[in-house]
Amino acid sequence: MNYLKRLLTITGILFMMILAITHLPDAMAQEAKPGQNVNPGQNTQPGWMDWSETYCPDKPVRGGYLRLAWPLYIGVMNPNHMPVLDWMTMSQMYEKLILLDANYQPTIPWLARSWQAIDDTTMVMKLREGVVFHDGSPFNARSLKYQMDWIMDKDNAAWTRSWIEPLESVEVVDDYTVKWHFKRPWGSFLGTMASVPGFMISAKALEGDAALTKVKRIEREIVSARRKAADNKHIEKAHEAKKKLDELEKQLEAFAPIAKTAKPLDTNPVGSGPYMLESFSTDNHITLKRNPNWWFGPSIGMPDMPYFDGIKVSVIPDPSVRLANLKAGAIDSIILDAIQYRLVKDDPNFNVATFPINWLVFLTFNHAKGPCADIRVRQAISHAIDRKALVMGTQFGLGRTASCMYPDDHWAHNPDLQPVSYDPELSKKLLAEAGYANGLTLTGFTINLPEAQAFAKAIMAMLDKVGITWKPVFLSITGMIEPFRNLDFDVVGNLYPWIQEPDHIATLLYDPASPFNNGRSHNKKAIELILEGRETLDETKRTKIYFDLEKTLYSNYEDAWLWWPNAVLASSRNIRGYNLDMLLKYGEGYVFSHPQWFKDGRP
Repeated sequence: MNYLKRLLTITGILFMMILAITHLPDAMAQEAKPGQNVNPGQNTQPGWMDWSETYCPDKPVRGGYLRLAWPLYIGVMNPNHMPVLDWMTMSQMYEKLILLDANYQPTIPWLARSWQAIDDTTMVMKLREGVVFHDGSPFNARSLKYQMDWIMDKDNAAWTRSWIEPLESVEVVDDYTVKWHFKRPWGSFLGTMASVPGFMISAKALEGDAALTKVKRIEREIVSARRKAADNKHIEKAHEAKKKLDELEKQLEAFAPIAKTAKPLDTNPVGSGPYMLESFSTDNHITLKRNPNWWFGPSIGMPDMPYFDGIKVSVIPDPSVRLANLKAGAIDSIILDAIQYRLVKDDPNFNVATFPINWLVFLTFNHAKGPCADIRVRQAISHAIDRKALVMGTQFGLGRTASCMYPDDHWAHNPDLQPVSYDPELSKKLLAEAGYANGLTLTGFTINLPEAQAFAKAIMAMLDKVGITWKPVFLSITGMIEPFRNLDFDVVGNLYPWIQEPDHIATLLYDPASPFNNGRSHNKKAIELILEGRETLDETKRTKIYFDLEKTLYSNYEDAWLWWPNAVLASSRNIRGYNLDMLLKYGEGYVFSHPQWFKDGRP
């Protein structure tokens, strides 16, 4: 259930987008639409390459540790393993091949300088030179190939392996050129490389991590083989076991020297980002220190980047305690709950910004069994929810009512769809037609966090008005896995953060083979469109496919999409270099190229 665990635990990704304490491409890079070629020889400077007074009138100052707070500990620190609970911190240590523009299209070169499609199943990619991982090893074509091979190796248990399934192989052309070979046309390739599989990791560290994994497996198999080889009652099986034992001991001899000096990536991250691991205390904090060899600043003549000496992220589960720490000056910047916005919006000690983010809050229906297998029940639930009142009541207006899964500023969003209308009388009529004139009781669950409880109670009250009793159980992240696997629910309160490549959310939610669907729905037309969108290379055609996909899901009331949230960021006025207009206009192009700083070089 790695998909389920991922989707329920990556809420930390929001910080990556909004704190802007990171990195991005050189001044010679050119933005392009997905699927088009990017030629680094064309000297077109993107709009986000602006460090003038228009961006910020203050000059950057080096120094100080940025102090943040997050409700959950980071978890594991290899992005290909689970659970990862804080993607902001992860994004400070690792960098992607490609970044996203303001419409979430993978158009911005980063560690990949350019890409060119040779044919429908071949892509040539030029890589950035002079990038060094935190362990001193180089980022180059061989390290990229090793990483993709590592992900594809089942022994390494990378949850991202399914995302790169269309990949046949990576060919090293020269030190900084790779040729990607696909099994079939792969329209979501660039979007995938702008997501987790595109986080580049030291090949040296990956080799050590793989050796550790293999040594542990081999040692277990050796114990079993020795036991079988000593079985005098089954001579033939014992003979085969001895042969197997010889092979295993040779394998152990090959991997043991590498494993001896290796460290597991889950607790020893090795990327190329602006910050590197300094220390951590599980469930308490993680502290990063400045990477003195980060390449981006020197590439544009600003060698002091990044400006903070480090970043400390404290684990504070209670939102009220996080806010109290901000007001006391113990924390420099936090994401607020919507309900807290009014408490700080006029406070002269803080800079407070609100802006749309590409998250989705929704209800997941079980189509496979139970009342929600009937479309009339799904319709009744959806029409019983007053989305505008929900956003006003639980988010204080800081959200946008949702019509389907892709946010309204996402390139794959169908603008012709409107949120399902609030019509409680229609809900009652539909329930009666479905055989529930005297009421209906539904089971389900959602995550056990204060924010989720408030949301669930509001939904329960709205459903109760039309005769539907929803009884959600509030569970931990791990506690949600088993009931979802067994389809032991009618309705689940859900959140999907960071909607980037449209194929990813579509596949995870609506492909019956996905562990996050697990057979709970099976919309034949939607499945056909998902497959078509994944393999279509023409962006105009892909856009229409996703418009059609949303319309198909919408018409079938596949789920109840409620709202796309707005973020609330509150920061000390001592922090400089934050420009909301540039964030909204340029997306990751701005975020990763404009690290912030303290006014006087200290908190």
